[in-house]
Amino acid sequence: MKIKFLKGLTFVALTALFIVAAQEPVYAQKAKKSKAKKEKVTDPRLLLVMKMTKMTKESQFLTKGIALKTAHRATQGFSISEDEQTMWFSQPGSFGKNQPGLTKVHENYIVRRKDGKREFMTLRYFGNANSLAVEHGADGVDYMWIGSNATKYKGSYSRTRTVSRFPFEPNKEINEGYAGETYYMGGERYCYPAVNVAANLLGVVTQKVGAVTVNLYNLDEARAMDDVDIKLKTLYKGELVGEAEQTVVRTIKGKDLTALESVSSFTIAKPDKETADPAKDVNYYTFRAWDIDKDYVYFVEGQHNKGSMKNGESKAFITVYDHAGRVVLPKRRIQCVFDQYLLETLGITPAGYADIAGIKVYENKIYVMFSVKNSKGFRTVVAKYE
Repeated sequence: MKIKFLKGLTFVALTALFIVAAQEPVYAQKAKKSKAKKEKVTDPRLLLVMKMTKMTKESQFLTKGIALKTAHRATQGFSISEDEQTMWFSQPGSFGKNQPGLTKVHENYIVRRKDGKREFMTLRYFGNANSLAVEHGADGVDYMWIGSNATKYKGSYSRTRTVSRFPFEPNKEINEGYAGETYYMGGERYCYPAVNVAANLLGVVTQKVGAVTVNLYNLDEARAMDDVDIKLKTLYKGELVGEAEQTVVRTIKGKDLTALESVSSFTIAKPDKETADPAKDVNYYTFRAWDIDKDYVYFVEGQHNKGSMKNGESKAFITVYDHAGRVVLPKRRIQCVFDQYLLETLGITPAGYADIAGIKVYENKIYVMFSVKNSKGFRTVVAKYE
């Protein structure tokens, strides 16, 4: 009887073990499936972006604070040639207390820096100087792409409604608010371009209540479009002594991108500031720069510290999307902007002010541009990752 009883207990125990063993692989299998979904990053371009979170070396700074056209405004747009011999910057004019005769808020400057020399173009009534893109044309000419046809809002020209493409010509002044080929976004505002000739892509972002919409087009198709009449209601002028503000309805010739099927379009929403995580939620800080290549959209956001250590460090983050709007590399720090100690040690800025404003991506290199502030005013810094 005792042996039978022990056999019975052994049977029950073995049965229980069998049930547990049968259940365990189910959980293990789920864990394996979950692990399999998390792909290892192997794309060299994404690995390069991941390097941006690491400490910056002095050798990575191509410039440590160069002067451009004005010391009174931060640089807003940036591009660089692949051989690093030429850099382009866009910078807005000074406020001059918004007094006629003193203010330059209606002006933008495109600065070409080559062999240590600077050359300028002056653009008037174009709008905010964000996201300058440079196309190196097959004809040997460098074409500028920048937001245009702004209308005045609260004393400044921030609301760009088109993007214009025109050649860089030293010392030239353009007073019409647009030039060359002009691309219309159907009334959307805050239009800023990105161009990748090798991938045959034109990108235009628009913004509404903080949300950023990314629109990608076939560059050749966009340029081949016929010009049509576009009507724009514009408030402008008043910056010169004795000149009154004017509201006009202008008809310009331009290419209506709403009539062209996009390669892709997606929106990056503005998160709720009360519940969002500043380090993880994309577009928490102000959208500051972007670039595109054959596969990805590189989205940069940030916030400077207003020139005071009391406000902590300045901030800059990058998130990488594919063309369908899926995150392929989650938001991460651009460390060179955060590192107050390094910026001070290298004599770049004493108070940690670093305003991220530009990015240029090549297959094996990424450049970021930010403005700093010291006793001489605003200066421009370019850092390189490779």
